Amino acid sequence: MTTVAAVVVRWKGGNEVERCLRSLVSSQPNAPSEIVLVDAGSGDGGAQRLARTFPEIQVEALSENPGFAGAANHGVSVTTAENIFLLNPDTEVSGPALTILTAHLEDRPDLAGVVPLLENVDGSSQYRWQLKDLPTRRDLSLGRSGRPAFDRCPEQPTTVAQPAAAAWLIRRSVWEALGGLDQSYFPAWWEDVDFCARLHDRLKDPAFPWNNAWRVVPEARVRHIGGSSVGSLGNQAFLEAFYGNLLRFAERHNPQELPAIRRRLRLGLTIRGLLKPSQFRDYRRIKTRLG
Repeated sequence: MTTVAAVVVRWKGGNEVERCLRSLVSSQPNAPSEIVLVDAGSGDGGAQRLARTFPEIQVEALSENPGFAGAANHGVSVTTAENIFLLNPDTEVSGPALTILTAHLEDRPDLAGVVPLLENVDGSSQYRWQLKDLPTRRDLSLGRSGRPAFDRCPEQPTTVAQPAAAAWLIRRSVWEALGGLDQSYFPAWWEDVDFCARLHDRLKDPAFPWNNAWRVVPEARVRHIGGSSVGSLGNQAFLEAFYGNLLRFAERHNPQELPAIRRRLRLGLTIRGLLKPSQFRDYRRIKTRLG
């Protein structure tokens, strides 16, 4: 079986990352061959504490925050395994999920990567949030990163264009061919959408060795709590990063339609502010910053 390196990025947050790491360490014989935790300049002593708690894990404590993309790229760069298992810190890998994913990737050499189904704590599926089509101009104008790819939760392995990067198992060769995640999507959000869009474009190249991008494998399940980064960052900073990176994505992938997307997005932010009076000032500031 091919080797797998798990890369987990941490930036502040609570004890969810400890549950994530424990699920990886305790999943023997299904554990990754390498486990790397990248602390993205949290400065809270968490990296040192986790290094003591998990001596079998390689902890990379960065002095500054390069953003999720930069931290993920760093984590991948210090590993050597053939496949990369990129995980959010608020995930927990259950049972043989990694073994199932790895076996599926081995059986399908045409695939760039595979993903599990993400679940809430109560066991309900996050498929509508996790599995999406690539965003259209209309999606971008409405502030959406894409529409759900499925009307109901898939029960069989199925191709998907844009899975959330909360849990990716991807070939190192694919990662390197695309140059990893784009670090200009700082501090987070839209870097995974951009990666999926770039991968989709590369599939059109006859010289690209893979014919299909992602495949979701429903038999593999990963619990995902969600929202840990938003809580640490704050609502205003989150909105600024999310919408700023949305426009960065639109500029790169829909350049001719950018003015129309910007106008409609500003209108949408006005409407959101009116519908959420408690966040009206936040949306007004974001609209001003977007120009």
